[in-house]
Amino acid sequence: MVAVLARTRAVQAFRDEPIDLEARIINAIREVGPKNVSLLSRKTGAHAETVRYKMKKQFKRLGFRIHADVDYRKIGLSLHWATVQFTPKYRDAAPAVFRVLNRIGYLTYYAKMLPRGSYVALFALPSGTTDQYRSFLEHLESSGIFADFTFDEVLASRHNSMNPKYFNFRSGRWEVVWNSLSSDEGNPLRVDTKHVEASPDYYDLLLIKELQKDALQHIVAIARKLKVHQKTLEYHYRAHVQREKLIPGFVIRWTQDIEKSLAHSVVLARITFSGLGRAEFVEAQAVISRIPFLWAEDLLSDGTYIATLCIPVEEVLTTFDHINKQLPDLNSSLDVGYIKVSDAWLFTIPYNMYGDKGWKFDVPQMVSLFAKEARYAK
Repeated sequence: MVAVLARTRAVQAFRDEPIDLEARIINAIREVGPKNVSLLSRKTGAHAETVRYKMKKQFKRLGFRIHADVDYRKIGLSLHWATVQFTPKYRDAAPAVFRVLNRIGYLTYYAKMLPRGSYVALFALPSGTTDQYRSFLEHLESSGIFADFTFDEVLASRHNSMNPKYFNFRSGRWEVVWNSLSSDEGNPLRVDTKHVEASPDYYDLLLIKELQKDALQHIVAIARKLKVHQKTLEYHYRAHVQREKLIPGFVIRWTQDIEKSLAHSVVLARITFSGLGRAEFVEAQAVISRIPFLWAEDLLSDGTYIATLCIPVEEVLTTFDHINKQLPDLNSSLDVGYIKVSDAWLFTIPYNMYGDKGWKFDVPQMVSLFAKEARYAK
């Protein structure tokens, strides 16, 4: 009888919640992060225990993850996308090669693209080192590791949170009204030319990389994991990470446990628009920015616009049908590839490349270190 009453009270409480409560909580987390539950409670009007339960239980069960969105430019790094085709000799060793590049060469992400079989790779390099790093990649090409590659700096980048407007938190399913998307407000992607570089230290970077992995971690737990005094990390979080806005916001992503299962129910798609004029880019970006499954957007120095989407399997055709209807004249500029989840990896910021005098960058040393480690990558 007690159990029945408890379930009845739980169901009643669930029904009494405002229908947009989850959306309020998600929008508040994006703004102030998940750590201050009292602040989230005040901003959303929900009880603190309700906020805590939804973040740690309900959202997690529905496939949502919360990550810190670092400002790379403020910590002295600029993003670069590469596309890489491996030679036959190194094709099977591609993941091992990328792990080496993560350890010694600022790689933060790689993924195999289907059906082409090439790889995309993201590098977070010390500002102003684009040409020098291109020479390092050219060395890998002349050494017979890469068959071909492209390499471009990212002028504007954004990680997008899920749009709670089209997600039913009661059923745990997306319910997208495609005909109404065009009336939603777009989210322009603009190049930031007024960024101010901060002066992070190693403790700041350790905190950032942990919060990138899981923003729900407490400073106490991070200190214990890193074997650093709690007061030290608390000071660096307040005085540097927060005050200097090294983490300007947080991202809430729907992943449907994509990291844990190869038999997942989502498709990761990478859409690339090439050769667009200014007006065409604005048109394409406005359409893509309204899609609820959008994960990330990047504008490259050569004008290429890239969007990464995490699409439920049952919505794949409707998503691309929507893009086709909205952008019928841009088909020749559009390329779509699918990320092979079992052959992709997302790393944190390259904190291991930071030394006493800042970011370490020495191309001859990278060449030497790669030569030593690459023999294990064949």
